[in-house]
Amino acid sequence: MKWQAVHAIKVKNLCLLVSFLLAALFSVQSTAVTVANDSTAPKNVAPAYAGAQTCQSCHQSEYDQWQQSDHFKAMQTANKDTVLGDFNDIEVNFHDIATRFFIEDGQYKLTTTNKQNKVQTFAVPYTFGFYPLQQYLVDVGDGKLQAFNIAWDSRTKEEGGQRWFHLQPIEKITPEHPFFWQRHFQNWNSRCADCHTTDLKRNFEPKTNSFDTQFSEVNVACESCHGPAGQHIKLAKKGELSGQDSGFSQTLPELKNFSFSPNKPIAHADGKPNNSEINVCARCHSLRTPLSHPFSDNKQNYKKQNYKDTHDKNALAHSANQPQQRFVDDNRLEWIRAPFYHANGSINEEVFVAGSFMQSKMQHAGVTCSNCHNAHTGKVKIQGNGLCLQCHQAETFNTPEHHHHTPQTDGAMCVNCHMPEKTYMGVDDRRDHSFLIPDLSFNNAASEPQSCLACHDKTDKHWREASHKLWGSNSKVNEWKAAREHVQNAAPQGLDEAIAFIQNPEHSYLRRASLLADLSQYRSQEGVDIALANLENDNALLRRAAVESLEILSPQARWQVLSQKLDEPSKSVRFEMARTLVESVGQLSRSDKAKLIPLLDEYRDMLALNADSPITQLALGNLASNLGDLAGAEQAYLTAYKIEPSYIPVLIQISEFYRQQGQDKKGAGYLSKALKVEPNNAQANHALGLFKIRQKQYGQALANLKISAHSDEALPSFAYIYAVALDHQSQTNLAITELEQAHQRWPADTDVLSALISYLNKTGQTDKAQQYQSMLRALQT
Repeated sequence: MKWQAVHAIKVKNLCLLVSFLLAALFSVQSTAVTVANDSTAPKNVAPAYAGAQTCQSCHQSEYDQWQQSDHFKAMQTANKDTVLGDFNDIEVNFHDIATRFFIEDGQYKLTTTNKQNKVQTFAVPYTFGFYPLQQYLVDVGDGKLQAFNIAWDSRTKEEGGQRWFHLQPIEKITPEHPFFWQRHFQNWNSRCADCHTTDLKRNFEPKTNSFDTQFSEVNVACESCHGPAGQHIKLAKKGELSGQDSGFSQTLPELKNFSFSPNKPIAHADGKPNNSEINVCARCHSLRTPLSHPFSDNKQNYKKQNYKDTHDKNALAHSANQPQQRFVDDNRLEWIRAPFYHANGSINEEVFVAGSFMQSKMQHAGVTCSNCHNAHTGKVKIQGNGLCLQCHQAETFNTPEHHHHTPQTDGAMCVNCHMPEKTYMGVDDRRDHSFLIPDLSFNNAASEPQSCLACHDKTDKHWREASHKLWGSNSKVNEWKAAREHVQNAAPQGLDEAIAFIQNPEHSYLRRASLLADLSQYRSQEGVDIALANLENDNALLRRAAVESLEILSPQARWQVLSQKLDEPSKSVRFEMARTLVESVGQLSRSDKAKLIPLLDEYRDMLALNADSPITQLALGNLASNLGDLAGAEQAYLTAYKIEPSYIPVLIQISEFYRQQGQDKKGAGYLSKALKVEPNNAQANHALGLFKIRQKQYGQALANLKISAHSDEALPSFAYIYAVALDHQSQTNLAITELEQAHQRWPADTDVLSALISYLNKTGQTDKAQQYQSMLRALQT
């Protein structure tokens, strides 16, 4: 347990952190604004985009419906007809920061504290959303629009609305905080614009950290979903429209007809299910990272036409020359894991629907978004239980025998049990779309049914006992939840549970892939074997998860396996392969490196799409560093710092880069900045503790290492390294105590167990060491 080995573990965990952050990169990535008035077409509009008013001439009914929708009001020019908030010289105060809303010379403005902690007045050119809250976009210069974090509650007074409120009411948001309104995470260009405008062009300039964002329409208009209409209009004018050539680059599928069979209470789709509609809706209604522009040339995205993905293979069938862009190929969908989802698969963070829906039985039976929602208004087609009774027989499901509540009450509503609401942004209630069956087992906090607790008190013992007796426990829900919880916590039983779940084709692809992606933490041959097997799977999600799981292998072994898959047809899987193989490039022969470089070039291009994100810049820096371009790596890391100087992963990565270049003290300065932002951050304290050890400041190092080891965000290696440091300072008994606690927290971690056994033997506690040795052997076999 030398310090060199300790440092190697630290570097590995830092790389894993950056990889995880890249995986969690938000779906909506965009750009800043040089924009014409929304009533006229901007000068830079590509000829292929025609505008919603052009569509209106032939599609009046659809146009009128769209004007009622959230899409139409997603973003609008600020004026007396669109602004809902009180700008009548109103001053509010949140987090000890005063903000004044007012109108000057017909322009909407606000005066508030800027990121330099100075009072400044800003223009408000756009509204953002409209109900149940409306945000406002603030022009801060350099082409940047910022989503202001004081919003207008547009609900009625009776509902608690008609007031200004802060979107982060609890945590004190200062100008130095990463979530301060003028910083990156509130930037419209990089976080919101994609899904609130039509035909967005980012035009980010890394050297100046500025934007020149362009869009054809200020809101989510017809061509956001249907694609550019220029060719469609040309064909229409010539009278040459046909079923074979609509002029659009993609064709939305016809709705399937659902019909009942004798003695079956749930309708089934006529013909094969077609889930390709999700390729359109999920581009915005999901937590994902885009890997290509919407409606881009798909020839670059699909390398084989004989793709066999049974998940949505019909998506490729509409055109031999121009296959429809497939969501799972062109986007990196976030897995079903914490903190984004609860262990049972229900929503926790803002995940925007698709990840939930793709877990559900509904989606795999062929149900699509427009079976329930009017595609143009966005509203549900039928109010109340009638919506569900389209496919679920009333005699079976709309009865007290099924829902065990009084008819026509809230408890008898299908959505209140199967689509529980969670409130986001203070006032916005959103329903879960995984259509879970409530679980009344009450084994632990994660299993408590959110739907029931919307009306019932979990401390009511009589209700709990009566409900469990009446309803029982849902074993199918528990099967998934148990595996997810155990894998998430690296519990030993989680490996076998996850493998059984992954191998069962009745489960959703997304859930199976989510478990597979996390199996690498077990460092087991069984996990490697199932990952290798799924490299051949027809489903792109499972192949992508298999590649991610193989990060457990050495860089050389990864290349040995993945070099056989360089003709992979799915862009998202190729992205994952490139990310996983970046560390291999420096260890390859000249001929093997030549084979890998085209994939890494494509990876760089995909990353460039999101170059306005600090996490992407970290990935670009990592790529440059592994290719031996240290100047390029430093430039990318410093660009990430320029984009968001308070973002801790950026500060940690820059520190590590300078350490590797022999500039340890320069790197330590960035760690100090990180701790000013978040004094108890686990990663920053861990890195600073190691720096102090390298400076032989052992006593001071223990304080930082203790914070990192005891943090809720700690990794097993943090506890391991803290114990090694304690032993180095002749505090072996305390090291044993720390390792025993770490073993309880991470029972499958062999490094923790090995260190514990070593120190027990060192202190003469051989009998106890033998007990742990048996556990270690069991894990290793």
